[in-house]
Amino acid sequence: MKVIFRLNYRTSPGQSLWLRLTAFTGTESSVHFLPLQWLNEEQWQVHIDTEAEVECIEYFYELHHDDSGLQLEEWGGPRSFRIRDQRNHLAVLLDTWCSPGTVDYALDTRAFASAHPFSEAPKLAAGNHLFQLRMSGVPADHVPCLLGSAAEIGTWNTAKPRLLTQTAENTWSVAVEIGMLDRIEYKYGLYDRTRKQLLEFEQGENRVIEGYRFRPEQQTRIGDEVYRRHPNALPRHAGVAIPVFSLRSAESLGVGEFADLNPLADWAKLTGLKLIQILPINDTTSSHSWTDSYPYSAISVFALHPIYLRVDALGFEVPSDLTDRKIKLNALPVVDYEAVMETKTRITREIYAKHREQILTSEPLKAFVAENRDWLHPYAVFCMKRDQYGTADFSQWDDWAEFSWERADAFVDENAAEIGWHFWIQFELAQQLTDAVDYLHQLGIVLKGDLPIGIDRESADAWSAPHLFKMDAQAGAPPDAFAARGQNWGFPTYDWEVMQADDFAWWRKRFAQLSRYFDAYRIDHILGFFRIWQVPQDQVEGIMGWFDPAIPIHLDEFRDLGIEFDHQRFCEPWLTDQGLADRFGEEVAHIEEEFFDKQEDGLWKLKEPFTNQRKIQTYFSALPATHSNRWLCERLMDCVSEVLFFEADGSEGKLFHPRCLMQSTRSYQRLDDSTREKVEALYADYFFRRQEKFWETKGYEKLPAMREASRMLLCGEDLGMVPGCVPGVLQNLGILTLEIQRMPKRWGESFSNPAHAPYLSVVSPSTHDMPSLRGWWLENVEVRADFAWHMLGIGSPPRELSGEIAARIIDQHLHSPAMWSIFPLQDLLALDETLPRQKPEDERINNPAINPFYWRYRMPLSIGELQNATDFNLKLGELVSSAGR
Repeated sequence: MKVIFRLNYRTSPGQSLWLRLTAFTGTESSVHFLPLQWLNEEQWQVHIDTEAEVECIEYFYELHHDDSGLQLEEWGGPRSFRIRDQRNHLAVLLDTWCSPGTVDYALDTRAFASAHPFSEAPKLAAGNHLFQLRMSGVPADHVPCLLGSAAEIGTWNTAKPRLLTQTAENTWSVAVEIGMLDRIEYKYGLYDRTRKQLLEFEQGENRVIEGYRFRPEQQTRIGDEVYRRHPNALPRHAGVAIPVFSLRSAESLGVGEFADLNPLADWAKLTGLKLIQILPINDTTSSHSWTDSYPYSAISVFALHPIYLRVDALGFEVPSDLTDRKIKLNALPVVDYEAVMETKTRITREIYAKHREQILTSEPLKAFVAENRDWLHPYAVFCMKRDQYGTADFSQWDDWAEFSWERADAFVDENAAEIGWHFWIQFELAQQLTDAVDYLHQLGIVLKGDLPIGIDRESADAWSAPHLFKMDAQAGAPPDAFAARGQNWGFPTYDWEVMQADDFAWWRKRFAQLSRYFDAYRIDHILGFFRIWQVPQDQVEGIMGWFDPAIPIHLDEFRDLGIEFDHQRFCEPWLTDQGLADRFGEEVAHIEEEFFDKQEDGLWKLKEPFTNQRKIQTYFSALPATHSNRWLCERLMDCVSEVLFFEADGSEGKLFHPRCLMQSTRSYQRLDDSTREKVEALYADYFFRRQEKFWETKGYEKLPAMREASRMLLCGEDLGMVPGCVPGVLQNLGILTLEIQRMPKRWGESFSNPAHAPYLSVVSPSTHDMPSLRGWWLENVEVRADFAWHMLGIGSPPRELSGEIAARIIDQHLHSPAMWSIFPLQDLLALDETLPRQKPEDERINNPAINPFYWRYRMPLSIGELQNATDFNLKLGELVSSAGR
């Protein structure tokens, strides 16, 4: 049998298309890899002649980038075609490239419930033309239909459409017997089964099949990937963002709990909101202090945080003082992390001690432990060793510093009574969260989680699988609007080559765990999947880092530009008399004597105990935390960063990374004009040009595996210094972008306009790393005036944000074409000036410039009070519904 493969795909110069095909003959198979031939700007083709014994073929297409070597498979797994079932000797397969960037693949996620659940493929009528359409989100009582120029498909008579049948999940088909034709024009439409009429045709020009003289003895299959919807018909929804710990109810114990998601969902349903977005909820217990409140530094990416447990829902009698503790802790305006953790730990320990045998013999608990052994055993042993040694730094655990499965399992068996408490807490947390998720789904509410980019270097994950991480590096972020000196999160970076060797098994397990609870999730700092900002272990501030991976600047490039490379001048702190005087003022003399040495060339050099930021931090950590000591520590660290380039490790003085924002250094400013201009050219090329193709390849190497690991809707946090390749990769993979009004992505804009956001995006007025709307409105008079005039048309804005202005800002976002408009709860509360409210500065959840920061924000009123705020809820509901969300 001759099989012709024709693929619709518009390629760019330097791209080629290939067919990877597997032919099955009985129990044997053979693999073939064939190049397609270019037909025209939008079509490629290849044909094969199959042997008589071949029963079935499976195949998919690949896109090759000749310049970078990048190879991309089409989305959705292999296609199949049964040779044995065909009555003809010629098959023409007219395919369209499957891209995860289409709207239908975004709608084919758990964030959008299907009105047409698929169970079993029906048998289609016979026909020599099989039309197949990939279409998700088909409304209830509606089906796709087909009309076209041929008599067999209605001759465009809207009273006679051919209805499609769902033959696989979100794949709709109809078989038609069509006579001899040279050309067929057709379109899909949407048919209302109840009213028995065609409601609409899809958008765009007619689809066309031509290039063959179709014969009755020829079998033709047409695979179309996208139903071309009108933009106004695309589903758009709104949601609220609030950390679980920030929820407030009379039933909770000084902090929001998983059970509080239920009444929050009731309120969301009341106001027309379809999604609840939360921050990471994994266990962060490292030091048993308030610094553990940081939700992005988990000691296990699988374990849930015990702080979210509702202790009086465990089915056991609780201590008599629980009511008094609730009243006291719930009366606080913020979370008292240490008091809450102490109370919940004490109560659950008491319950466990009293009912241990009943708890440990529970069959559901046994099943949970068995199912989750891979992460639960290392986590529980880690927790016990952390408490035994008084530190989560496992390098200080003597012979337990290195993880061993054999020893860990033996330890679990030998300490079953004590370690059982950790198993039980995780079991109850999982059950309470599952119950909340089930309730949300009953109401049609989507739960969106948050995936941190890193792991804590002192964590069960790093301890049990250190080969997956670069433990000698620290992840962070370059200087940006959040932090002028950059950020150093302290996380180890990933060893992507090791992870890729087993097809990202660790990540797939992580996503499988997330998908137990979430319908969508936000990938924190998705830029890290392209490249991560890496800070050496001996430095503290993010500004001392560089991108990894990256193509560094070779020594020859300096020479080619006529720059005489002076390693000391470019790579060591350039500290002059005036530079020190400017930093230290009247204190300069005694500071020079204590911390610096004068060199023969007249420049200063930091003394050996202070040659890097880690040494300086260690020195000052032993001193009283006075204002003067903090001031001196910061300025000494600033001296360390007075460099232009960092030498790449192991390059023997030949490869270099430019220091981010080197232009602000005195060293750069004192270069002669010619050298400064040439160094600036190297800097611009490094950060904005040379890495683009390289980073694009790195993104495509990792993100498709993350995309296909679950059916959750992926949303990327793509803020900050965004490489030019990132938007295209995210668009092609169907990963939603994040559009924040005060962090525009277009060059030259002060604010982004929500009306210009792409459909596959999330728009929001702020994030948890920013001041709330009310706080931002107060921060800068000029910025406020600029925004009020250009975005709202207000000439003289009031000093404080009014409810009316807040409503206009929220309305802008609701009317955006973006799939989701998600608002921090604080920004929604700004609508109503009569509601209980905090000071604007107290509405901020996190300030990245302060490390460590105490994450303790709680909403100013209870969820019950929020449900009873009738005027506010009516106003919010009206805004949501009038925007078509």
